Amino acid sequence: MKKLIYPCLILFICIISIKPARGQAISVGFDSLKNVLQQQTTLNGRVKVLQQLVDADPTFALHNDNYVVQLLQLNQQAKLIDPYPYQLLLKAVQYAKAGQIRQALDTTLLAVHEFDKQHKMISPLLFNIRLYYNKLNDQETRLKFYKSQLEYYQVNGPVENTASCYHGIAGYYFYQADYNQAISNYLKGADVYRKFNPRLYFNAISVVASNYQIWGNDEKALYYLEQRLKPLGDKWGANDVNNWICAYYYTLSRVALRNNHYQEAITDLDKGLRSYKSQQTNTGINAILMVNEAQVYVTLNQLNHALPLLTRAQFIADSANFPLFTTQGPLEADYGFYQYYRQSGDNAKAEKFLQAASQKAVKEHAFELRLKYLKEAGNFYENIKQPLLALQYNRQYFKLLDTVNARQDKFKIAQYEIDQNDKEQREHISQLKQEKAIQDYQIGRRNALLWGSLVVLFLISGLLVFIYRQLHINKKTLLSLRKTQRQLIQSEKMASLGELTAGIAHEIQNPLNFVNNFSEVNQEMIDELKEALKNGNLDEAIAIADDLQQNEEKINHHGKRADFIVKGMLLHSRNTTGEKEPTDINVMANEFFKLSYHGLRAKDKNFNAELITNFDQELPKVNVAHQDIGRVLLNLFNNAFYAVNEKRKTAGDDYKSEVTVTTSSDKNSLVISVKDNGNGIPDAIKEKIMQPFFTTKPTGEGTGLGLSLSYDIVVKGHGGSIEIKSIEGEGSEFIVKLPLD
Repeated sequence: MKKLIYPCLILFICIISIKPARGQAISVGFDSLKNVLQQQTTLNGRVKVLQQLVDADPTFALHNDNYVVQLLQLNQQAKLIDPYPYQLLLKAVQYAKAGQIRQALDTTLLAVHEFDKQHKMISPLLFNIRLYYNKLNDQETRLKFYKSQLEYYQVNGPVENTASCYHGIAGYYFYQADYNQAISNYLKGADVYRKFNPRLYFNAISVVASNYQIWGNDEKALYYLEQRLKPLGDKWGANDVNNWICAYYYTLSRVALRNNHYQEAITDLDKGLRSYKSQQTNTGINAILMVNEAQVYVTLNQLNHALPLLTRAQFIADSANFPLFTTQGPLEADYGFYQYYRQSGDNAKAEKFLQAASQKAVKEHAFELRLKYLKEAGNFYENIKQPLLALQYNRQYFKLLDTVNARQDKFKIAQYEIDQNDKEQREHISQLKQEKAIQDYQIGRRNALLWGSLVVLFLISGLLVFIYRQLHINKKTLLSLRKTQRQLIQSEKMASLGELTAGIAHEIQNPLNFVNNFSEVNQEMIDELKEALKNGNLDEAIAIADDLQQNEEKINHHGKRADFIVKGMLLHSRNTTGEKEPTDINVMANEFFKLSYHGLRAKDKNFNAELITNFDQELPKVNVAHQDIGRVLLNLFNNAFYAVNEKRKTAGDDYKSEVTVTTSSDKNSLVISVKDNGNGIPDAIKEKIMQPFFTTKPTGEGTGLGLSLSYDIVVKGHGGSIEIKSIEGEGSEFIVKLPLD
């Protein structure tokens, strides 16, 4: 027995120790791997280290293709790896060197497909593919590729590959000047990079800081630079993070410029440039720093300092054929020359360089720069007394500005699309529930087999290997089950948000109608006021002015009402941070009560119910997570309206639907009661009503997660309680108690 157990334990430990290697190899420094390679004396050892070197730099952007050539040559003898994907990488680099970028991209995508068959971690390769799309100026195809790969890796793994997919998607939105989406995706990628690749995590955080600076949020930019980027930079040598050091000082300089701190900006840019003193200077970030420093000198009218920097930057951009939009930021050499000649009074040359910059921005679909150059062109032609050209560029500017702003408008969604999305979400939930049931059955069956094998282990020790395999399979199945549960919870939240959006759209219409109506009346009254003044009838004019003042007060009131509703919607739509703050429960309950009612009315025009509120006006504020408690109230209101609506379908004409909300407090807690006169909850299912996935609604109408999530938020998140009182056939009452401490 002992002779069999000891070898099995050793095998078990070896298998466990192998697992982290996949994610860890890429975190090892490139120079360290080269040192390890020199120490390898066996054929197998050299092949493995060479594979790690190629995986760390798969498109040879930083190094030559010598390592992949060695890998393929040695593998002909060792036969340890499938050489085909690496042969494709080598061929792709040869295409790239020959300037055949499309062929290089297509060949690299074939390599990705082959690596995916092996379930291989290829995050650096996915990270570098975006450079091919940038050179081809094909951002739409880039977005489709990364979205498709993201969906694949989310289902099939490895999870490390999702980081570069998020990064690639973020770059697309950056080109579109949609910084909200760009930053969100960069941060998603950074969260994954943080677990396995510190260098790419460092890079992602630096890009987030830069995006916040461009977007205009200097506070956030400085936070990511000083609190999250700078501490990491102290851990690395200058050779490892040279580009990131420059990006750090570049972003600092942009923040300083926004506040007109010109000397501080020059100091930051000089620090970035000095980091290249022992390295080659023909790099994109180096040229960007030069252009920005030259622009500061132009602003200070120190043209003798600006011209050498612009000339050097233009040489770098032309020699390396850098695009206007690089991965480190915009390389605006042409625009820098425009500013230089504009300041020196040479309008002919200034116009030439401004047109060149504008043409590059259009070619590369760089929306932010197009806006900037169109606005500047309008000002330029107005200053040189060409009003027709100025008008033409101003019109183009405002047209493009409307296009960019339209992408940010979250409320312009047709009700049909909202309903369709809601339907798809619920169908997806039903499918996931079926998969969960199958997985539960498989886990139960495999666990039974596992325990039976443990009993047999005492008789036949050779079954130890079989038991280990079953444990491994169960672990993978359990991880898949947890992933499915997370998807179910997220889908429930999205479905809830869809219902809330429908209520918002209906509720906000009332104050908007008031604003529009009073505005039209005011226009007519202004005409009457003018007529009265013209006729010298001061008394009538004063009376009309008083009416106008009253109308303006009503417009202001309803405008603030609409603003409150929109802010409430935005607050509810954010991901919760768990932070608690003093909250007026009466205001929150009243708003969500109306939104829930109008949400159901938007789906069923025949639905009506009486809304009764009994709010304690002396109710103290309570510390709660606003978004979480909002979801609880929304779930309770939705359930109450659903209950009375179902009873209305079968009750007689005398039945009157009522839903009552009551708030009160005692010494220790704040109490919220939601009561309806629906069909009530049968005693047999009262104990199950808070369980996950348990629902009394027909298939497709309920997920069984609403009350479960509400219970977790109130009891586990806030230390409160939920009590259910119900009489079958008469109605139900849910009582939520939140601690006042």
